[in-house]
Amino acid sequence: MKYAQEKFEIHSTMKRLDQLGMVSGSSGNASIRIDDQTFVVTPAGVTYDALNPEDMVVVDQDLEPMDGDGIPSSESLLHLAIYAARPDVSAIIHTHSVYASVHAVTGQSIPPIIDEAILYIGGQIDVSEYGVPGSQELADYGVAALGDKRAAIIRNHGMFAVADTLKEALRVAELVERVAKIHIEATNLGGAIPVPEEGYKIQRNTYLMRAGIPPED
Repeated sequence: MKYAQEKFEIHSTMKRLDQLGMVSGSSGNASIRIDDQTFVVTPAGVTYDALNPEDMVVVDQDLEPMDGDGIPSSESLLHLAIYAARPDVSAIIHTHSVYASVHAVTGQSIPPIIDEAILYIGGQIDVSEYGVPGSQELADYGVAALGDKRAAIIRNHGMFAVADTLKEALRVAELVERVAKIHIEATNLGGAIPVPEEGYKIQRNTYLMRAGIPPED
């Protein structure tokens, strides 16, 4: 099977997300970049109890299938837009996890309240403007909300995480869901206190340097 390793990784990741309750049915998706012209992505409409590695679809820059009989994920435009905007990204996960989705439907970004989120995500997790699912508008708004960070929330929809490997993207997605839950629980207790400015700047610059981006003043 062509691209067998990438297809197996995506299959295993989606099964894991299903076990964690971060996706359900056929919701959510994932992809791995092959090169500047192609990536492997989950198929549309296949439930996770029926999903197999060979169901993954390899698409080109026009989202035309190059390998696989399925239909590429309905959010393939989002994956394509992220890969075009972020050469450092080689893997993407999109989930409909509960606590991130609470922020998606309330339009509330997740502020930098946990050190780990600054170091590994890049700071505040922003909410995009609304775009119809599967549209270029949603893709463009998602990229704008992401910026140079590793996660963003899609308004009234869900969230996505990016990284250089699918394993790391899964780690980021799990971290986003945990921080989202902490933020909601803290709000119920009177409000979360952001990381102090000095600590934020140090950790934000550590994140930027790891990403090969010049530190901020």
